[in-house]
Amino acid sequence: MDLFEAYRLLVEAASAGADVRPLAEAFNKALAGEPLSPDFAQAARQLADEARRAALLGYIAAAAALLAVGAAAYFLYRYRRIILGWLWLKIWGSGYLKKGNGTPNTLLFDEEVSAVAAAVAVVAVALAVAVALSPGAAEPFSALGLLGPGGKIGGYPDVVQRGQPITLHAYVYNHMGTPMWYVVYVKVDNSTAEPPLPTPPLLTMQRLLLHNESWVQPFTISLNTTGRQRLVLELWAYYPNGTLAYTGRWNQLWIRAK
Repeated sequence: MDLFEAYRLLVEAASAGADVRPLAEAFNKALAGEPLSPDFAQAARQLADEARRAALLGYIAAAAALLAVGAAAYFLYRYRRIILGWLWLKIWGSGYLKKGNGTPNTLLFDEEVSAVAAAVAVVAVALAVAVALSPGAAEPFSALGLLGPGGKIGGYPDVVQRGQPITLHAYVYNHMGTPMWYVVYVKVDNSTAEPPLPTPPLLTMQRLLLHNESWVQPFTISLNTTGRQRLVLELWAYYPNGTLAYTGRWNQLWIRAK
């Protein structure tokens, strides 16, 4: 199966709210060279259909709850005098009330106040339902980092022997709200130009990351010419329509080879 079609189906299932972790694991194995399962497409479509049905049932349940609250508010407002009178008698009969001076000091029987209270209750429930059904909005972004030989910030080599292997780590984080197929290009040049650089990559790494997922990938390169050189990491991404685009994220490390 074509990887771009598989990626499109995976993103479609994720957008429907499905748990696509098994699909993402199979997709990353395919990026590593393993063949995709023949039933990948069927599994992705089935997950998407199930997620859509679950979402529809959730909307129906929320609408039914909202209608029930509205009906209850109307019932309480319509029969408020009877209900409050019954409560008054029950409490009075239990001896919980004391005689007053006969001057009204409550708005419980004011029709306008009761109507406003009922409206506020219905609006509050509607807002609560909307917040529950809608995920919180956040600014989408992708992140790229260059970590040292130990997989942490720091310990970067400054001077190396020509041809000596250098092991570093690429760090990528996805906060785009959707699965992303990332590609990291590792390039070397001695310019100060801002990426993306026209230099062909020495190394290419790729992985699909789910939303809020990170990836640390070790890699090893060597500098075959002497002098001060710049190691550059560029973050690119494939999109479901098959387009490969530069994300604008890059990182660099200056190293002198002798």
